[in-house]
Amino acid sequence: MLPTQRSSRILIGSRWLVHPGFLFLLLSLSMTSLIGGDDGPWQNGIQPHIRVSQLDESDLQRFLGNESHTDYFKLLEQDGESLLVGARNIVYNISLSTLMEKKRLEWFSSYADISMCKLKGKSETECQNYIRVLARKSEDVILVCGTNAFKPMCRNYRQTPTDYIVEKEMSGEGLCPYDPNHNSTAIFAGPLGQRTDGDLYVATVAQFSGADPLIYREPLRTEQFNFEHLNAPSFVSSIHHEDYVYFFFRETAVEYINCGKTVYSRVARVCTKDKGGPHKFRNRWTSFLKARLNCSLPGEFPFYFNEIQSTSHIVDGLYGGKPAQLIYAVFTTPTNSISGSAVCAFRLEDILKTFDGPFKGHEDVNFNWLPVQNSKVPEPRPGQCVNDSRTLPEMTVNFIKNHNLMDQSVPAFWGKPLVIYTGFKYRYTYIAVDPQVETANGKKYDVLFIGTDNGKVIKALNAGSDEKEASKITPVIVEEMLVFPQRVPITNLLVYHTMSEAKLVVVSQDEILTIPLHNCDKHARTCSACVALRDPYCAWDINERTCTSSKKRIGKKDKFVQNVANGWDTRCPEDAKPSSSPITVPSTTPIETTTQEPITCPPCPVKCVCPGVPGYMDNEVDEIGRPLNKETSPQRSPHQSASRHDNHLGGRPVPQEDPDIKPNMSPDTPDASRDYHLIYTAETLAIAVTSSIVSSLVVGFISGYIFSRRCRNEEMESPYDEGPYLEPQHNVRMDPHLDPYLSRNNKPINLVLNVPNTNSKNSKTANSSADNKPVDKVKKIYL
Repeated sequence: MLPTQRSSRILIGSRWLVHPGFLFLLLSLSMTSLIGGDDGPWQNGIQPHIRVSQLDESDLQRFLGNESHTDYFKLLEQDGESLLVGARNIVYNISLSTLMEKKRLEWFSSYADISMCKLKGKSETECQNYIRVLARKSEDVILVCGTNAFKPMCRNYRQTPTDYIVEKEMSGEGLCPYDPNHNSTAIFAGPLGQRTDGDLYVATVAQFSGADPLIYREPLRTEQFNFEHLNAPSFVSSIHHEDYVYFFFRETAVEYINCGKTVYSRVARVCTKDKGGPHKFRNRWTSFLKARLNCSLPGEFPFYFNEIQSTSHIVDGLYGGKPAQLIYAVFTTPTNSISGSAVCAFRLEDILKTFDGPFKGHEDVNFNWLPVQNSKVPEPRPGQCVNDSRTLPEMTVNFIKNHNLMDQSVPAFWGKPLVIYTGFKYRYTYIAVDPQVETANGKKYDVLFIGTDNGKVIKALNAGSDEKEASKITPVIVEEMLVFPQRVPITNLLVYHTMSEAKLVVVSQDEILTIPLHNCDKHARTCSACVALRDPYCAWDINERTCTSSKKRIGKKDKFVQNVANGWDTRCPEDAKPSSSPITVPSTTPIETTTQEPITCPPCPVKCVCPGVPGYMDNEVDEIGRPLNKETSPQRSPHQSASRHDNHLGGRPVPQEDPDIKPNMSPDTPDASRDYHLIYTAETLAIAVTSSIVSSLVVGFISGYIFSRRCRNEEMESPYDEGPYLEPQHNVRMDPHLDPYLSRNNKPINLVLNVPNTNSKNSKTANSSADNKPVDKVKKIYL
């Protein structure tokens, strides 16, 4: 059935075009859905209280390493007051207190290995030995692994007070990546959390081309070339907790392969007691399981941040009055998607519950992935820690070989991200957490330090984490600091505490800096500005009259003013409680009265006067009491509050100050920003959305009607709606002066041939192809 001219879709050249009104409607709805209401999850109004564009050199400590080339620093281990940093051909032992080099371990690749690396097509920079794995095997023996010019090698070094001595050298395949740019992770897990007498767990690649990813602990590994185990992963971090080692990574989702290609974030685990399976499974994990991490904005159609970039260590704390163990992680969207970054927290209990839930599987390659029925899960349950995995039945080992993916994903702890940034200026790259920082009023908050790919560090927290409502999120961005003016990505962060100082170690590829965790006295000079920072480190000392983070407040909490949850306190005399009601705009011309109370005139529907008030006498006023005298500026009654949108006066919206982003400093304080935002009511938003939808429908209808009228050919006699490109042919057919044989009758002409109609009973119709009798001369027209 062909479409009619009134249809909302038009057929042109066998292509269906969507009515323009429908496109306008979709565009308007998509834009309004991103705006959201006052409770919208995008957090567009959240701005940092302080922006620091240049750090004070007196607060910095700097380590540059070898300045002749890029070192590609990687933090390997914190050893008490020392920091072991892997670099190009070197392991630096740096003092955390001074950031000065104590000693170094040098390991250069041989000339033969470098030559072979160049012969394989690698550059001079790539054909070096980049140290990427370090583990302490005992008190004086460390294991060091490097890329060794794309031929990984490992060594055991004995550590002396002044030097490192080589004891053993071995192949590093499966322990260290070939490519120094490959994302790999390694952790040394000992029994009962000991640092020594354990095993090295590594997630890396085991081939020159990087086509064989694996999670390895000698002699066990994941299945080789099995995409259902690992499918092009990019490993992020590893954590040891009790009987399990957890690996966090992102990979191409194999369960989504029938719908396209996408990347999911994963958490996988293996049991430290795993000894492999029986017989042919003796070199394979029997406890390897993985699950998806869900960091998304909730809704009917969730918006996912699918690509994990970094994780914190396990944080023990109280949240909503209940103890929990959290892991904070940084996620981003794909590079070809809406540019966005987010921080989500995951409870360890939810991770364990997911691994105890149903498995996910599929019967064939072309089948959808569905939950596996409990009746098909063998006993003992696959993936659990057992005393001796070599005694497991082959049915259990075979099951986990084909069903290592869990059906349910791990939900975010608060149900949605804590901090969100959408924009093209930067993306989150790394995260470090200073856990449970106690404030003057006894509340505790986790302070998040987030690194970006343009050299910035963002200090943030969830001010609602200590509330009774466990799902409450009140994101606060305290500070945004530009650490590296070169705008280079931040690759590592580390929070370092001592009895006298607190530092944040910030690492890029060629530079290491330490900055203080707080600068309370520089960022606030008054009580209200100090409290408005909402920084857990900063409190106002009533006696000293300064914004400080002194630990003396532990014993004298009543002498300090601090309120992270609200950002204000009644004990600050120069600042009143911020009000959410509209700000009253004072009149431009004050009214002089002889009494203490201002005299106001009641509204009157007709002309009236206001006796006793200068400027109003003998002046006309309108129905709401405003003077109509053009020489006098409009006055507002003290009893009338200014609305957020003064539509009656046709004026512009009055900017209002967000109580969550209050001015935190005096005007003469540098490196501070005052953020003001326009606040719109839900009524205004509803009117705007409705107006945009109605306008889109009207414009779309008119555009579609004009477009359809142009496509019609009203002069055509054919019942079919042919396109305008047939008009020349119609003109030739309908003009009787072009050919005498076309003017014999006015009937429609057959497109192939035309036979004159006769009255003979035996004559055949013109359309008969079986008639071989000669016919009159006709002109054939082919279209």
